[in-house]
Amino acid sequence: MDDWILQPIVQYGFLGFSAVLLGVVIWLITKLLKALEASNQVVIANTAAIQQLIEMTSDLLKLNRSLHDKLISRPCIAREEQ
Repeated sequence: MDDWILQPIVQYGFLGFSAVLLGVVIWLITKLLKALEASNQVVIANTAAIQQLIEMTSDLLKLNRSLHDKLISRPCIAREEQ
């Protein structure tokens, strides 16, 4: 007789616990998706910063090469003083 009374209570207890666990899993998944979106925004910002650095480095490299060519084309002053 006790099994006939307790069995539905235990089954409903497991059903309730399963529903709570499902809610926790859904909540954690939404938090994970928000964290992934924030991470993607950081990656996008870092990629843009790296692109700017590449462009700036390219411009500085061109300037450095032109300065090198100008310095090489000028005569050496030290040879004239000796």
